[in-house]
Amino acid sequence: MSTASLTPAALLASIADQQGLIIATYASSVGLGRELRTEFERGEVVRLRRGVYIPVAIWQSLTPDQQYVRRIHAHAAVSAEPLTFSHDSAAAIWGLPRVGAWPSAIHLLVPPAGGGRSSYGVVRHPGEQSVRVVARDGLLVTSVVTTAVDMARVLTFPEAVAMMDRAIAAPRFGSALATREELEAALAALPTRGPIKGRTEALRAGEFASSQSGSCGESVSRAFMFILGFLIPELQVRFDDADGFIAFVDFFWRSINRVGEFDGFGKYVKDEFTRGNTTAHIVMEEKVREDRIRACGPLVSRWDWELANSPSAFGAFLTRIGVPRAELRK
Repeated sequence: MSTASLTPAALLASIADQQGLIIATYASSVGLGRELRTEFERGEVVRLRRGVYIPVAIWQSLTPDQQYVRRIHAHAAVSAEPLTFSHDSAAAIWGLPRVGAWPSAIHLLVPPAGGGRSSYGVVRHPGEQSVRVVARDGLLVTSVVTTAVDMARVLTFPEAVAMMDRAIAAPRFGSALATREELEAALAALPTRGPIKGRTEALRAGEFASSQSGSCGESVSRAFMFILGFLIPELQVRFDDADGFIAFVDFFWRSINRVGEFDGFGKYVKDEFTRGNTTAHIVMEEKVREDRIRACGPLVSRWDWELANSPSAFGAFLTRIGVPRAELRK
């Protein structure tokens, strides 16, 4: 088939990179500059930044997390020099969870001197030469533990815990992004002299972080339990019955024989959790699973994001289901 018979959209798709990005200078160099301008005017492509576009169909199919990462790739695609991404941008590249929306700005690590100033849409952070930089998905980023520590210095305690938990999470399959020892080394590397913004906050979140948390919602829930003064439960406790394995539960308060489960909306709709099953099928499986756990003795309580994000309501809920207060911390 000759290119003359292809639509402008098909022609532009043929020159897009692996991320689906269309670089304006390249489009012009191969004689497709006019087609790109026409498709943009028709609303068929989205401009991610000056000189970089993506088909609207691809853009609309992406999650907010994926859209932010595409903007990062767009920034790197037209940079005259290699860029090192840090803070929010590095966190998104690593897949660390952000409670709420990602910022629109791109975050870069630059040398302490001569690195330039922040500008509209780009935040530049001066970094020491000793900061560990690695490659991730074709981009240069601060290491996952450096990123988690940097973010913990500016986030709330629950948000920081969620990122640190994910950084050191020990998956049942595959390998962890980092170890607790690596996280502790990154925390120990924080400067100890002078007014270091967020150092105390990062150390506090790092001490509380756990490799056993299964999701962002579980991490935020556990952090609020701590803030509100409740007894911290055991995480990912295994339950079996006469028929064999039932599940690893999110939370287990052994002293009151109570299981707690965080219900994120994703488990019912995201392909990575549903594995092709319908929402109704997932709900039925959850009911059977919960019935088997109850038959082992524990009561089971569930909550969702709305409750986990409301400290007063969450505290009242924990009190209502009998979770005791922790002993006074010295």
